[in-house]
Amino acid sequence: MLKSPHHAIDLSFMRLKPKPEGGVDHWNVTAAGPYSEPGNYTQDYETGRHVAEEFLKYIGKHPTNGNATLLGCITVDMIQKQVPKGLVLGFMSAVNDYAMTVARIVAGSTTSSVQPSPSITEAIQAWRDADTKFSNELTQNARSDHDELWQAKEDAETAMLKEPCRSLDDIRAKAEIALRDENVFDSIANCTIGSEHALRVFLRSLLGEEPEPVDSGGN
Repeated sequence: MLKSPHHAIDLSFMRLKPKPEGGVDHWNVTAAGPYSEPGNYTQDYETGRHVAEEFLKYIGKHPTNGNATLLGCITVDMIQKQVPKGLVLGFMSAVNDYAMTVARIVAGSTTSSVQPSPSITEAIQAWRDADTKFSNELTQNARSDHDELWQAKEDAETAMLKEPCRSLDDIRAKAEIALRDENVFDSIANCTIGSEHALRVFLRSLLGEEPEPVDSGGN
């Protein structure tokens, strides 16, 4: 019996073919209907993109040698089944979006036409605001301890480090801060968040993992 993770089990758009034929049906998606009817093409296009996103997330979590062949298998089944144009273009457009993002990194480009996700942008801005406020107050009144402002800055920094990334642009944004800001780098390298080393928390956030809950005791 097949065990998960196996693409034929885990992916909603694939299925195991019944015996005696056997094997895997790599494209088991129902089309919306004839494109002469309004809305069917658009629906197929969106379905294709959703299927691609499911596929990309799966191979991202399970980057095995076997899964490295899946895109070719999907394409072959699309051709054999003469899959409607909307499904094909929707699927390929989503795959192409990811391919271009990775290609930009491989090519060494440092510019990006895509902005980080709203959650990352908000977390970074909150940290910058808190850091600026603390620095300004420290400059104006160096004798005061500024405990509340310092704690607000630390809390904002921790929230930013824990915020999960949803795209390569999110990863780039957080990595650039970690490399350029000495205080953030020091926190990642030497501090703990709750009972866990900050580096582990930071790396998990780059993988898109949600932060683990912390109890009232900080554990």
